Amino acid sequence: MINLTLGLDLDPGPVILSRNAQKHALSSHPVEYPPCLPHVAAVVADPLNLGDDFKNGGKIEMIGRVPALGSFLLVAVTIERDPAGRYNVCSFYPISEKKIQPRRARGYLRVAVSRR
Repeated sequence: MINLTLGLDLDPGPVILSRNAQKHALSSHPVEYPPCLPHVAAVVADPLNLGDDFKNGGKIEMIGRVPALGSFLLVAVTIERDPAGRYNVCSFYPISEKKIQPRRARGYLRVAVSRR
């Protein structure tokens, strides 16, 4: 899905949420962290949108709608695999439709293309 949508050539591999990434997300978004955490895997598995704003090199954004949050959830993931062959979640936080629309308009965010 990522390769089709963003024109990348990434090898398959699992995506993990390390303890350090959880600490980072908690410190950066302490209020949003607890309600967002249970939804990270679902967004990674089936995002609505994928993008790269080119501001954070080596990372892409995966965005999914999470009705339980009443908003969308952005999950930032590395595009370089670690020595164990895994991609890593860097951060995650809620994002509003108002912030998504300009990213789409600038072409940084695209509707995820599936092979289904």
